[in-house]
Order: sequence, then structure tokens, then C-alpha cells
Amino acid sequence: MDIKTFAKEHFEEYKALICQLTAIPAPSHHEERRAAFICEYLHQLGYGQAFIDDAKNVICEIKGSDLEAPVHIFMAHTDTVFPDETEIPVVVEDGCIKAPGVGDDTTNVCAILMTLKYLSEKQIVPKQTMVFALNSCEEGLGNLKGCRALVKQYTGRIGQLVSYDCGYNAGTVWAVGSRRYEIRIRTTGGHSYADFGATNAIAVAADMIHDFYEIDTNTMPGKTTYNVGLIEGGTSVNTIAQDVKILYEYRSDRMMGLELMEREMSAIIDKYTDREDARVDIEMIGDRPSMGQVDKKKMAELQKRAEGIIFRNTGVMPMFGSGSTDCNIPLSMGIPAICFGVYLGGGQHTREEYVRIDSLETGLCAAMEMICEDMTNPL
Repeated sequence: MDIKTFAKEHFEEYKALICQLTAIPAPSHHEERRAAFICEYLHQLGYGQAFIDDAKNVICEIKGSDLEAPVHIFMAHTDTVFPDETEIPVVVEDGCIKAPGVGDDTTNVCAILMTLKYLSEKQIVPKQTMVFALNSCEEGLGNLKGCRALVKQYTGRIGQLVSYDCGYNAGTVWAVGSRRYEIRIRTTGGHSYADFGATNAIAVAADMIHDFYEIDTNTMPGKTTYNVGLIEGGTSVNTIAQDVKILYEYRSDRMMGLELMEREMSAIIDKYTDREDARVDIEMIGDRPSMGQVDKKKMAELQKRAEGIIFRNTGVMPMFGSGSTDCNIPLSMGIPAICFGVYLGGGQHTREEYVRIDSLETGLCAAMEMICEDMTNPL
């Protein structure tokens, strides 16, 4: 049975698996229920070696015929951006599967599971050891915890890493790093009339944000950006605010860009910590590395291979560029890595997210071929 025949004959099973797994909530750091489901699924396929590690990754290692060869890793993340802890409603209508998190990244997780089902049925042994990881904490403040733990476990042995994420019309071959901070500003506050003139934490925060937005990134290397994404604080309309929280991040596709932004931000923070009428505390809550020194030839070969596989199976030529994904970790360490997905859809990171059912079979074939091309020596 070839890949396309398998994908066609197991299509309804694949679709049902997507719906079933999407319904299981999995906020970053709380992927336990999905991890348990996935691990049990793999055990039923005959992969008794599959286990859940301390980072809540589900790991299934298949040893290769050449134990000295570099390890190849294929992964997709189990967490979603949504905080839900109760069952996620899944709707199938209008040619789509609709649900928060259905595409990013549940469909990609299911594509790996279906590929493992195929490998189990075919009893194929790879040339090199292959690691399949359904990993935790890719999103937001998950801070790539799952991928960090995975790469650490296989340090010095990884030949390449492929992360399945989002759709097959685009992908990532260049890492955009980021640093994220929670900044707290506290003042004595008071009554808006009786204590008029007392320092207002919101006013201090506004001045600080203004200073952040005066930073000029045009002279910095690559593309460097910054953003204040959340402001919380105050008590009431007639209260001089005592406490404000700001979430601030900056990003760059160059390591130097991150370092220059660190200097700019530190200078601004120092300006406010010197004030006697306000207390400023800052905590780093996210740190994603940027692009490291990766062999250009190996990266070009990996990208060309992925482009060919996607185009052959789907008729779509993907656009590869920069982004922030699980690949940040290996790319920062000089390990060839690439990220692309297995469907067409939209609404990622919204509750209106959907995947197109007519894209699932061909996308699954692309995911399977990317993996199975490394396989040999059928028993």
C-alpha cells in the first residue's frame, strides 16, 4: 500500500481523529489530557516505547538500522493559545472543520499520528533513528519549553528537525527571536480630588510606553520590531492608580537586533527606576533565540526537498520565510530545521479557526512523504 492509497482509505479515520483531538483542551503548560490521549493512541498502534517526558512532550523514538547516523526529529505541538479547560466545541460544516486550535496545531499532530499508523502497518525500519515528538508549550508564554527539552535530550545527535505547524502554503526557514517582559509600576496613589497631584501609575506607564515607541529600529540589522500588547491596572475613575502591569516584547531575525533592543529597553527602564515616586519591577517572561549559524547548503537542500514534496502532493508552491516557531531552538544552535503544515484554512489564534476538508488528504500525503522519504529496509 502506497502513501496516497493509505491516505485515501484512512481519510474518514483521519478526519475523525482531528475532531476528537481538537475537542480536548490543551492550553500551554496544561497539555496533560492531550498528551495522555496521544500516548495511549501510540501504545495501541504498537509503539510501547512512547512516553510522556517531564516537559509534557509525547516522544516516540524508532531506532534506525544505522545507530551512528544523526537523529532526525519530526514534531508538532499539542498546545493551543486558548485558555479553555472544558471540552472544545467542534463543528463540521460548509466543507470545513471549525474549532479553536483545529489547525494550529491539532491537524498537524494528527498527521504525524496517521503517519506512525502507516509505518506500523508497513513495518518499516528507518536508516537513522527517528524521533516523533508531539510537544508542549510552543505558543506564546509556553516559551518553546517542549522543544527546548527535546533538543537538550538529543544534543549532539540531531541531523535535522522538521516541525509541522499551520498550513502547507507557507513555511519557516529563518528564526525570528523575541524577548518578552512583564513590567510593574507601583505608586502611592490616592483619591482623585483629595490627593490630586500624587503620582499616577497609569501616567508613568504612559510615559514609559511613549519612550518605547520612540526607539528607532531602522538602523538595526534585519527586521526588528517591538510591541506593548497588554496594559492592566487602576482601580476606579476617581482613584489615582497605584498599580499598572505592562506586557512588552521585541523581536528580531538577527541576534544583534535582540541585543541592541535589550540596550534600548534597559536604558528606558533605568530612567524610571531612578524615580523616587514610583517603583518599577521588570521580569522576563519569554525568551526565544534568533537565527544562528546554520549550514546554508543543508538548509537549501531541506527547503528544496520540502517545496518539491508539498508541490507534488498539493499543487501549491509554499512561500518560505522567517517566523517564530519551534524551529527557533535548533536553528539558533546551527541545526538544519524547517517548519510547514499539512492543510489549508484560516482564522489561526481566533475562535473562528477552520481547516478546509478538501485540503486534508493531499496535506497528509505531503507530511507522510516528508517522513517516509527517509525510510528504507522494509522487514
